[in-house]
Amino acid sequence: MPNTGYAIIRCDDGVIVARLTSFPLCERALMYRRGDTVSFMPLQPDEIVGTLSLFSQMIEKAKSGVGYRVPPVLQS
Repeated sequence: MPNTGYAIIRCDDGVIVARLTSFPLCERALMYRRGDTVSFMPLQPDEIVGTLSLFSQMIEKAKSGVGYRVPPVLQS
């Protein structure tokens, strides 16, 4: 463990995957890591994060009439 700063630890095997000197001052953020380089992108309260697969599953569930309801888009 580092003596100062922060460490991101992978729970599966306890390996430190990133070391940070500071941490973002926001409620929510996406973390990107490429090798030893780590960056954060703050998220707005109304932003939703998910994979294309997640959104496809939500649409299929909405179409089936079970679960999610997707209102029709009104054209202006």
